[in-house]
Amino acid sequence: MTSIATALLLVCSSARYTSAFVAPNHSSHAHRSTPSIQEIHTATSSFNVVVSTNKLGRISNRSHTNSCKQTELGAALLPPGKLAAIGIGVAKFYKASPLVAGFLTASTKACLADSMAQYRDVCTTKFDFKRNIAMVLYSGTVLGMLCAIMYNHIFPVIFAGETRPIILAVKMTLFDGFINAPLIWLPPAYIAQALIYQYPKREAIQKYVTDVKENGLLKKYWSLWLPASLTNFMFVPAHFRVAFVAGVSFFWMIILSLVANKGDQDVDSCPVEPEPRLLAPRAMD
Repeated sequence: MTSIATALLLVCSSARYTSAFVAPNHSSHAHRSTPSIQEIHTATSSFNVVVSTNKLGRISNRSHTNSCKQTELGAALLPPGKLAAIGIGVAKFYKASPLVAGFLTASTKACLADSMAQYRDVCTTKFDFKRNIAMVLYSGTVLGMLCAIMYNHIFPVIFAGETRPIILAVKMTLFDGFINAPLIWLPPAYIAQALIYQYPKREAIQKYVTDVKENGLLKKYWSLWLPASLTNFMFVPAHFRVAFVAGVSFFWMIILSLVANKGDQDVDSCPVEPEPRLLAPRAMD
């Protein structure tokens, strides 16, 4: 294309200089001046700039058109007014029914998270509904309903004298991580499994203690929930704190479900048929 443009410029330059005579000597033959190499190079560069500008203009116009189409499509699918109405409705639901909202949010999250954890479990050949129900009950009651009561009713009473927002958030975070977690939030997960699988609660508590001492359960909890809780207490409105916990605990439930079932992660140690649990393990001692 550059060679064609150069040829056109040569023709145009020749035609331009045809009408220019060297001197008015009344001669019948006109003397044509030949354009210099520098003039040809300058004209070629100008032509290339014009072509490039036109191409960029067409690309810019096409991108602007596509952007406008995408914006119009997004506005048609979810108008801003409808989105605002949905947000207002969700906020009203969490304010009016905090326990129901917390239970539904946390239990739905637990069902999805444990399903993903079972998919990653090398020993799971079919979906374990009992295990999933245990996680759903634990998350819905403890992380959903009990968190709503603890954060919105008990904490305001315990820390009623603290008026500094940052110090208040730090105190609630430390209390929640070092007192609530080992005594309230974590043990019910193991007790719920004991109730579902019908084995003694003492065995469930022993398994919890083993996970804390040998599998680093609390360290994993603190690494995730201390910064998450501080963010929750500092920036999230009170009626959305349970929803924030549910969002973060979606990933925590995957970790907890794998840790609570850590004994089945070795493929070579997976039994062909799961052995039934004894209702009274000490009966054969």
